[in-house]
Amino acid sequence: MNAITGIFFEKDTNTNRRYVRVDFERYSRAIIPFLEQIGVIDQNDDFWEEYATAISGEELRQYMYQRIDAWKWSEK
Repeated sequence: MNAITGIFFEKDTNTNRRYVRVDFERYSRAIIPFLEQIGVIDQNDDFWEEYATAISGEELRQYMYQRIDAWKWSEK
């Protein structure tokens, strides 16, 4: 079987293919309908709404720096 970029088979201790790791960013358009069909993804789920409004890593970093700068350091 040919290797496809972004899709990796993981094997169990008996070397049987047990899991598949798929690059979701690359193949999400093909995978999302399947996941919805089998009930893994529910579009009515609050997760997708929260995901759409979540802060980015850069925003988190800025909040963290502000919080650290606000701490009062005491000298001993």
